[in-house]
Amino acid sequence: MKLILSWFTKNDIWVTGFLRIGNRYIRNEEMVDYFQGLKAVSDFERKLISANGQFSVVIRRNDEIWAAVDRLRNYPLYYTLIDCEFAIGDDSYLVAGMLQDKYLNNEARSSFLSAGFTPNNLTLVDKVFQIEAGSYVVFGRSAKIAFYHDASDGNIVNQNIFEAGSALYKLINNVFSANLEALSDKFIVIPLSGGFDSRLIAAMCSKYHTGKILCYTYGSADNPEVQPAAEIAQRLGLKWINIVYNKELIKDFLIDGFFNDYYPYVSGLSSMFFMQEYFAVRYLKNSGLIPDDSVFMPGFSGDVIAGSHLIPVMKKKMNRKQITNIIFREYCRMIHLSVTDRTSLINLIAQRIPTECSNPWRVFETWDMKERQAKFIVNSAKVWRFFGFEYVIPLWDYNLVKFFSELPFEFKLYKKLYDMVLKETIFRDTGLNLKYEISATPTQIRVQRIKESVKPVFPRIFRNLLIDRRSPICYDEITKLLINDLGSDNFKNPVQLNYFNSYISQWYIFKTIKDLALSYKL
Repeated sequence: MKLILSWFTKNDIWVTGFLRIGNRYIRNEEMVDYFQGLKAVSDFERKLISANGQFSVVIRRNDEIWAAVDRLRNYPLYYTLIDCEFAIGDDSYLVAGMLQDKYLNNEARSSFLSAGFTPNNLTLVDKVFQIEAGSYVVFGRSAKIAFYHDASDGNIVNQNIFEAGSALYKLINNVFSANLEALSDKFIVIPLSGGFDSRLIAAMCSKYHTGKILCYTYGSADNPEVQPAAEIAQRLGLKWINIVYNKELIKDFLIDGFFNDYYPYVSGLSSMFFMQEYFAVRYLKNSGLIPDDSVFMPGFSGDVIAGSHLIPVMKKKMNRKQITNIIFREYCRMIHLSVTDRTSLINLIAQRIPTECSNPWRVFETWDMKERQAKFIVNSAKVWRFFGFEYVIPLWDYNLVKFFSELPFEFKLYKKLYDMVLKETIFRDTGLNLKYEISATPTQIRVQRIKESVKPVFPRIFRNLLIDRRSPICYDEITKLLINDLGSDNFKNPVQLNYFNSYISQWYIFKTIKDLALSYKL
């Protein structure tokens, strides 16, 4: 078996990232020690279950290789089989390059075009696979896949909402105090919007971090996030800057010396690359506003683990088909698929859904965490690593994930418990309840869902007349440059003209076919 890794290695163990042990991060040699001396795969699984952090690990044991990624695949791993020998690496392009004949995976392509990522363990290249979030693979004569984390496992803890609120308040403070003590000597950089998640990050950093902090907001001059973000930073006494996106800033990104390395690094043949943070981070780096060892701390994805994705119907018992159809409807809608492609993608989604589900919302959460959050949302954090910085995602700390996974449905629907704790304790105590909030209320969420449900009834031409084609983060202008790069004839219209991610996904697939000389049949 061949390993293609650029990680720290010792005693046939390769590691990257960090584990949090109390108020310390362990890395490199200490992390190798954590995984040292395992005699059986069951020992490996127990270590993975206990691990709390952002990491990947590969262990060679006799004639086997054990490889795992964390619960959100912060450090992706890829593999293929060549001449009865597995090749495993952290660079999807290097792994794909080992294949003599390379073909586009049409099932993965359909998912990528409609959702922005490839499903399950597939990549855009046929016979190149990825290790899924919260799983490990034992490589020997075959590749045996096992999941060590499932958000739907475990019992729901029955408690009243005030007991749960008190417990959550303490847990949030414990998680942040521990993480920020581990980062006490670091310059913390916070992407600050007007929403609750990044506001919580700023409040906790202000409370527990003794070092320097910089908050930044980005987007067009009239971005509605700017005013609340500025007010939040001012109330906390934190330094804040606004990075204005305009045509001048973005005009030459296709030839800026970074982009041609950026998009393959972030996408990894499995995830759409994002551009919203790209210009801000490039500006911060080039302007020298932050030191090279700065740590970015985004608000990913407090609202999701708190329940923002749940809908009332998920309280009812559902079968595999019903849950799969909800997932497809909610997340696979950037572009219209043919009946054949649609059926194929629905079948792939169903592979990760149990036959009968008494608590369907927990199954939905498990899928969302392993698929959309890992490959679409959290994967976008690689922009910071690309520019040479580290990032830490405290709201995905395993203790918080476990706490929210054990809550009853009623506490999670419309983020009931999470918003209560934030507004009635943390934001109240820090003066961060704003007069005019941009975060949607439960009523606004319900109204929006009704609007989304009736949209398909109207012809596309009428839907597009009702939408705002301008983007507060200049995605309209960014995607125009991508369209001009390939020519408009190479793009299909998305379901809505302001589904800008569709243009990015289509551009990437076109470039991937060309970059890797993929054979394909559409």
